[in-house]
Amino acid sequence: MEQANTVNEYLKLLSRYNNYKNIFYRGQSGEYDDITPSVSRNAGYRINESHIYGDAIKLGGNNFQNLKTPIEHLSKMQHYGIPTRLVDFSGNPLIALFFAVQKEDRNSHGNVYVFIQPEHEVHSKHIRLLALLATTESLQTNEIRKLYQSYYSENISENELLKFASQGVFIKYSNVFQKTNVRLSCQKGTFAICGNEVSGEIITKTILPLNSITPTMIIRIPSEHKQAVKKELDERYSINDTVVYPEFTSVAGYLREKYKKQEFNLDGTFKILEEDDCSYIRAKRISIVAVLNSSLLIEEIKQIAILIIDRYKKRNDVVWVFIAKNDDAYIMRNWIIRAQWINEALEPCYKPTVIGEIDKAGYIWCLEKSYSTLADYYDEFAFKEDKNLLALNIKTFTELQIHYKYLIKAFKRDNLNNLESYVIRNAKDISKIYLQLGEYGYSRNNALNEYLYNFQQLALHLDNVVLWIRNERLNPQAKKHQITICLNDAKSNYKQIIKDLNYWKKLIGLSELDIDKLAVNPNGSKSYQYQPTIPLNPQGLDVCFNFNISMNSDNTVTINGKTNLFDKASLIISIRDSAGLLLAQNKSFVKNGLINFGKLGKTNIGFGKGRYTIEVTLSLPSTQDKDFVSKAGIEYENLTGNYVYRNGIGPIVEYVEEFVI
Repeated sequence: MEQANTVNEYLKLLSRYNNYKNIFYRGQSGEYDDITPSVSRNAGYRINESHIYGDAIKLGGNNFQNLKTPIEHLSKMQHYGIPTRLVDFSGNPLIALFFAVQKEDRNSHGNVYVFIQPEHEVHSKHIRLLALLATTESLQTNEIRKLYQSYYSENISENELLKFASQGVFIKYSNVFQKTNVRLSCQKGTFAICGNEVSGEIITKTILPLNSITPTMIIRIPSEHKQAVKKELDERYSINDTVVYPEFTSVAGYLREKYKKQEFNLDGTFKILEEDDCSYIRAKRISIVAVLNSSLLIEEIKQIAILIIDRYKKRNDVVWVFIAKNDDAYIMRNWIIRAQWINEALEPCYKPTVIGEIDKAGYIWCLEKSYSTLADYYDEFAFKEDKNLLALNIKTFTELQIHYKYLIKAFKRDNLNNLESYVIRNAKDISKIYLQLGEYGYSRNNALNEYLYNFQQLALHLDNVVLWIRNERLNPQAKKHQITICLNDAKSNYKQIIKDLNYWKKLIGLSELDIDKLAVNPNGSKSYQYQPTIPLNPQGLDVCFNFNISMNSDNTVTINGKTNLFDKASLIISIRDSAGLLLAQNKSFVKNGLINFGKLGKTNIGFGKGRYTIEVTLSLPSTQDKDFVSKAGIEYENLTGNYVYRNGIGPIVEYVEEFVI
């Protein structure tokens, strides 16, 4: 899912599809698990679909007078809100955007669903069949075939019937619909028509949602920006209620909305959680962090930032303001907006870098472009249950404590040789523990996060001891000095862990018996899976590699080789240990069939003995190299800066090889 705060950002996201024609857009004022037709949203509607159809035509009188086919009848019914198996779409992305932001609900985002799908003519056999299924009580295949032949004067085989019945499809924009609904012309509207669930050779009354057809892209307009986007659509593109709903009754609502004075009271809408004096030489500087107490529009949030700046700028030369939408966003430092004010009289050499655009009043703005989608990511992957989180840290701390106590003991005895040999033997384990602690996630209790930070810091300081010991450029005295600093810092974190451990175990209700049972990472190795945002040519290239892996004197490795990929193909190589931890990464461009990833591994540290895995993935080149793209089996118009995907299941190239040191 992508985020767009403005119409321009929205259109920029869609620009990658400029060369496509069969694009369907659906704007929804909220996010739903399914895109369902209205007839399947109620059990009564679903089992009585044919009765709804018949009653509508019987009671509709002249409304259906000039309409001949079931699809035309369904279109008319859809217009008046009668439950049907149709789902509304538009061929105009701005119209879809209007529907996404039309309702200014402060608690729901707007979403535009983009589908690039084969389009079917309104009178195709597939569309005719699905529309006909809505008209008949009996779903016996032999009776449907007879009805189809009678209605359309053409035959349909049983194989065609069973195949088409379950497949929802998109209908090509057609003038046929204009006579059923004048709005459709204004909205460049069309439909997808949903199929029935088919079990074996039995067609059921269950209407399938469009779930089986994955959107090519979903674009979210956060609730904070919906009003501003709606206003921009009106002022810059002349898209408003009177255009989308051509009936004169829409004028009243439009005028009331357009000229209504917006008033709001900022009292109680936010709280300040941090005030950090970061003054520098001759510049008084302060950083303020605030969290919203309620859902607000972006203009209201900007007013809060201005209020905070005005409160502090009399005593400071520079004011930064960071605003988070809620407590979760505050914990993850996921700002909805950043603002800045710099005293014009401040000498240039003391002025900080400007963070964004400066308005006429001298306020500087940076409206974050991914805070809403990031919030979804953090909610799913970052936040963990407190019991699991504490249990994971305690269990890992038990392993780390062995190394800590040994190093402290050896250092007190001034036995540096013993300390160094121990560190070298256990370096891999210490580094692994440090990386593990950083992957466990966050609590929604910020005080617990601050406590758990001691576990990560303790591991970091011990891992730094590893780095200093392996640093051959330091003389013994300098090395001892750096190790002293690391162990003193580690001691401070260790004492804090021991001091508050029982307090947190008691507060959370974590017993000793619970620790082993709960010390399981809920997400395991789960990670965010990027989805393809463009349809690709399924005839991808079969790629071959021939690598040379050589060991260097400092235990780093050099990797180069040959491939049948074409010039300018951009490859990324990753080296992981047997536990799957990422140890090194680099990229190389293909030139004359050759690739060279250069030296991999930390300088003067390299890799210890063991088994390692190299992974190679291909990303599309940033240049629009038509020759490369066509030869690689990728449609030229589908070029993007993201990874290449085939059939929506993963990178076109994902090469894996192992090597042993």
